[in-house]
Amino acid sequence: MVGLGKMITPHISIDAELWHSNPDVASGVVGALPDPVSDINVVERNWELMSLSVVGRYHFTSESRSWAPYLALGIGAQEHHDGTIVFTTPTGFNESRTGTDVVFLGGVGATWDLGYPYLRAEAGVRVDTDDGGADHEDNFVDGYLGFEFLFPIGPEATPAPPPPPPPAKTCADLDDDADGVNNCDDKCPTSEAGSAVGPDGCPVPVEEPEPKAFRG
Repeated sequence: MVGLGKMITPHISIDAELWHSNPDVASGVVGALPDPVSDINVVERNWELMSLSVVGRYHFTSESRSWAPYLALGIGAQEHHDGTIVFTTPTGFNESRTGTDVVFLGGVGATWDLGYPYLRAEAGVRVDTDDGGADHEDNFVDGYLGFEFLFPIGPEATPAPPPPPPPAKTCADLDDDADGVNNCDDKCPTSEAGSAVGPDGCPVPVEEPEPKAFRG
């Protein structure tokens, strides 16, 4: 199996996967015919599967460990060449059937961070919706267990740096007595708020106008 995928969130990945399997079937068929030919070794028969699927995985990640279990669900199309051994006559076997059908995939697994690359182990089942068998079965199921290496493409994502702290305030930014003169220039830091002060923050005398006689 080969694939190409992407982590779309810290927990969810989407992969496009191409599967191919072609195991040889060479098992004995016991009791199918009267002795002495009841044990027959069948060769050059196979069960070939080729599928292209889209698989989503939910990863239970944690910063406290370097591995993460996950659940996998997928859907795709699968071509099959059925080489199942079925007697049709005393002298031969059925012909292999071929078809392409929808395939569903479900599995569980875990991914380990080895630095570079990653290692993935997964076990699951695939359900082919074929209905072309001799008994017109609705589907057939095959299981799988495998190990994969994942090679990241491009630089590995790194968390964004925290924002810088705000600059510390100085005496030029403070006015403790609220007289309008900053602490650096305030020579009288205890003047009352709203009082008349000079550039140095100290009170200045206020000239009051002379009273004038009332003239009616």
